[in-house]
Parts: sequence; structure tokens; C-alpha cells
Amino acid sequence: MSTEAISTVRARIDELEKRSWCQDRTDGISTVAITAETRRARRHVQNSQCYSSRWVWCPPNYYDLGLEERKNILGAHSISQLCKACLFENKNYVPNQANDPNVADSTNSKYYLVVVQYVESINTNKLASELRGLRPPGSTRMDPKYFSDLRLAPEEVSEQLTGYGHNGVSPFGILDTSIPVIVCKSILAVKPKFIWMGGGHKDLKLGVAVSEFIKAVKGIVLDVSEPRILD
Repeated sequence: MSTEAISTVRARIDELEKRSWCQDRTDGISTVAITAETRRARRHVQNSQCYSSRWVWCPPNYYDLGLEERKNILGAHSISQLCKACLFENKNYVPNQANDPNVADSTNSKYYLVVVQYVESINTNKLASELRGLRPPGSTRMDPKYFSDLRLAPEEVSEQLTGYGHNGVSPFGILDTSIPVIVCKSILAVKPKFIWMGGGHKDLKLGVAVSEFIKAVKGIVLDVSEPRILD
């Protein structure tokens, strides 16, 4: 096969792949940015058998729009279905002494990826209390002040650990698979039980059924948010 023929075949494959990613898009496929990051997120979704999943490429000005306009772009029923993933760091973190440091411990992790609705805000006091409660009462439970300094991780740290940039963080396909995923309990009340989140690129959003999502990312459901006052 000639070099020209190979190039033609590759271009055709690239076009077909782009079309498979943008079935819900009405503005063509020229700006679809298929990357290693988006492929990684999609592979995790597929391997987890999230049959409800939907992918939508959004216009570049998506984050300049209000929640109602974003909802309409995604075809969501309610703005309460729109979620984001935020990486939190425990500044008081101390590695486990008795256990194997290479074994992930969701009750004592330096970082936690928290999935929260845009209509809710993370309450760090509630987050600290719920994380401490992951261990039973007794000698193994953390000191009351152990989770007292939970902060959003710097953007460069988030990108390094998740593999995703600003506004593109997805709970699927994160690089550091030892990071526990916390799912805000309020998400369970969403109707219909289907949520939207980052898909590995700032313009790519992923929708999935709540039950499939929690199972796929081994999410820990905790009551860590409160209603947000919207403008």
C-alpha cells in the first residue's frame, strides 16, 4: 500500500472516531479534540460497562454560560444533574505506620476526589467528620483534628494526579487510582438518577446513571455538601 493510501486510510479512521464521539453535536466535528486523556476516560467507562453513558462535546464558551444554558446543551432535565470533581488534600496527612504504604487506605488518604453538584457546595467540616467516621470508634479512629485542614489541591497537583486539566477532570481514568472517590450524598436524590461530569477535556462532558457511576468508580457516598446560594 502506498504512503498516500495509508494516509487516506488513517484520515478516514480519524474521521470515523471523531464521529463516534460527537453523535449529540450539531456544529460538526472539526473542533473535536480526541486526546490520550479522553481515550483514557472513555476506556474506563467502557470497561466498567456503564451502558447508560453519553458523551457530549460542548461549545468553547460552555463555562461562560449559566447553569440553565449548560443544562440545555447537555439535554439534562435539571441543573441538579450537573456535577464536577474536585481534588482535596489533607494537609495533616500522616502515612499509616503499621500497614503496607503501597496499599491504598480510603480511611487515610492524602487526597480525595469529591464529586459534587453545581447546586451544592462542599462543607469541609462535614467532609472532615465523615472521613473520620470511615473508621469505627476506638483506637484506630483518627484524632478529631486530623482532617481539620482539608483544602482544594493546587491545579498543577490535580493535573499531575488525575491526568486532567482545569474544567476537564473526570472521576473516570484518573492516573492515581489509589485516590478514593467521594460522592456527595445529595446526588442520590437527583431525578432522574443520571448525572453529568467532566469527560477528560474541558469541552467534553460525560453523562451516566448514578448507580453505574458509583459502582464503576467505587464511590464512597458521604454527606459532605450543602445547598449553594445561586446568583
